[in-house]
Amino acid sequence: MKIIRPMGILALIYCCLGPILLLVESQFTSVQPMRLAAAITFLAIFFFSYSMLSLTVFKRLINQKSKLMTSYYLADKMIRLIACILIIVVYGLLVKTDILIFALNLFVYFVATVVYTSYYCIKEENKTSNH
Repeated sequence: MKIIRPMGILALIYCCLGPILLLVESQFTSVQPMRLAAAITFLAIFFFSYSMLSLTVFKRLINQKSKLMTSYYLADKMIRLIACILIIVVYGLLVKTDILIFALNLFVYFVATVVYTSYYCIKEENKTSNH
């Protein structure tokens, strides 16, 4: 499975995104930095793990030249969105404070992940269809 390179790039994106979010939120909110850091770390781990699983499935489908690619894209985005909604609900029920800040962090990670994984999948699919 050649997902090490794209996962490394995604890890680099997360390593840059985490401190930026922490810095911005520390400046503009009164939330304790450790609480922010814990939430940001959790989100990075969740999105990284899900992306690893998602790209593994993608590579397997593309290597088999499967006709299920459209279904894969739809299912991947829907599962990711439903998981994000569930995470916000669980966070709201358990923590009950700073839900908006957590949701904004989740949205930023969601967008960054969807943009990068979509770019990578399209690039790989084009590369495979050209051969």
